[in-house]
Amino acid sequence: MFSAVSLKSLGGVLVMALLSGIWWHGYTQGVARSTDRCAATISQLREAFAIQEKQRAEQAAQSLHALQQRFARQVAAAHTSERNYLAHVARINAENRQLKRQIDDVTQRWLDEKGQPHAVSCVFTRGFVQHYNAALGVPDANTSGATAAPGGAGNTTRPTASAGEPLRPSPVTQRDILANITANGQQCQVWRAQVNGLLDHIEGLQP
Repeated sequence: MFSAVSLKSLGGVLVMALLSGIWWHGYTQGVARSTDRCAATISQLREAFAIQEKQRAEQAAQSLHALQQRFARQVAAAHTSERNYLAHVARINAENRQLKRQIDDVTQRWLDEKGQPHAVSCVFTRGFVQHYNAALGVPDANTSGATAAPGGAGNTTRPTASAGEPLRPSPVTQRDILANITANGQQCQVWRAQVNGLLDHIEGLQP
């Protein structure tokens, strides 16, 4: 027969076994729940990360598309500005060639009140030519002992200028003056077209 001590020991063992079983059951359940929660959390984080990455990719694609469209507009604007500039310069050159062909027609003779033609007689003094060249930024011809002339025509070598030299007639003719103005006018129009083309190009670069 079992003694009282043996029964108590057996009861203690049973209680310990029961408590151990309960603890183990709770532990395994807790581990399982923790594992499930961790797995769910990781899954949610992965899903959130995937959504963020997708949004970033979509935003990057939209930004790239916007940049491509802007670049395409800038290239188109640049091409348009270039075409307009070249067409404008070609028009200026054509008009200038026509003007040059008309120089002789308007500088060789003139008609009086009766319609009678007369040869053009127009004298430009050396002082006039020097003043004209100075206004255009041409160096003073007195330093080289030569009289400059518009268009590069009529240059003559002379001795040191005297007091009355500026009032003496120069070899420059009305035709020379008009030819020079025609050439300068062409260059000014080309420069103006370049500036306007540059402004159009800059405007096309704006967003």
